[in-house]
Amino acid sequence: MKGKRETINGILLETGITFLAIFLAIVAGGAVMALFGYNPVSAYAALAKGAFGTFAAFTSTLTKSVPIMFTGLAVAVAFKCGVFNIGAEGQMLMGALSAGIAGIYIRFLPAILHIPVTLAAACLGGMAWAFIPAGLKQKFKVDVVIGTIMLNYIAEYFVQYMILNPLKADGVATSTRAIEKTAMLPKLLSAPNVLNLGYVLAVGAAFLVYFLFWHTTRGYEMRAVGLNPTASRWSGINVEKNAFLALIISGGLAGLAGGIEVTGSLGKVIVGASSGYGFNGIPVALIAHNNPLIIIFSSLILAAMRTGAMMMQTSAGVSKNMVDMIQGLIIVFLCAEYVFRYYIKKGLEKAGGNVSCQ
Repeated sequence: MKGKRETINGILLETGITFLAIFLAIVAGGAVMALFGYNPVSAYAALAKGAFGTFAAFTSTLTKSVPIMFTGLAVAVAFKCGVFNIGAEGQMLMGALSAGIAGIYIRFLPAILHIPVTLAAACLGGMAWAFIPAGLKQKFKVDVVIGTIMLNYIAEYFVQYMILNPLKADGVATSTRAIEKTAMLPKLLSAPNVLNLGYVLAVGAAFLVYFLFWHTTRGYEMRAVGLNPTASRWSGINVEKNAFLALIISGGLAGLAGGIEVTGSLGKVIVGASSGYGFNGIPVALIAHNNPLIIIFSSLILAAMRTGAMMMQTSAGVSKNMVDMIQGLIIVFLCAEYVFRYYIKKGLEKAGGNVSCQ
């Protein structure tokens, strides 16, 4: 009973710290707006209206949460195994390019086959790009953080070259031609609502990752490696193999983010197709403490910021770049987790409480 109570207390503490970090980021962001002469209440009201004010806006927010959810899952899978994959942006771009090629050049397939083939190509594209830093780490001990960051730039310019040269559409400067209609994900709602099957696939992926981590031997080994690689090695777990697999799975999820963006929303590959979704996966995973199911909700928070940013700019006159600052503040406050734990523990001790703050 005591162990269960401590576990519940720990979960409640993590949840409380997350909400505290978000609250402090919002307050700090509001203070910055006020310093520059803007009304933070009006700005946040406009942001909320732009994200949730109408049903069409809400479906747009859900749609924008799809690539963020996938990249959040990608980052979480790697982080859970102690691997810092900062390359979800590049892996997503390679997934988008692979999906575009499969969607354009594979023809005469019915949608029931063409869609899975296109998404499989996206997944493989992301996995192949993640294989490079994973292999460099295995063979030459190249730091994964450095490898994945540098490959983001290579992916960006390679995809840009492919779009502007061999895959360029006639009469269009910054995109490939449209993929086949049989490769497009079906819409779940009629216009002007924009929700498509990608959201269902993203939620399903979150449950699959949860099942992997908490209901399979491989997932247990990955979590063990992330918690203590030395103890895992002494227990007979192959640390290097699990880290390698975690990065490959992470790349596949990021690739799917790009594939679903192409097949669900864009219908083609464009320059800047990622729009920073790969980097958004980092705060999404941090907010959720790498829990795949909570990522469903944390991705919605960042998607709402993206969707409502334009309304905030047009209605309240506050630059949409303010949203990036708030996201950065959330990360800063989340990184101060141990400071929060210390003061919460001190406060509970003074109040005579008993909680595990490990």
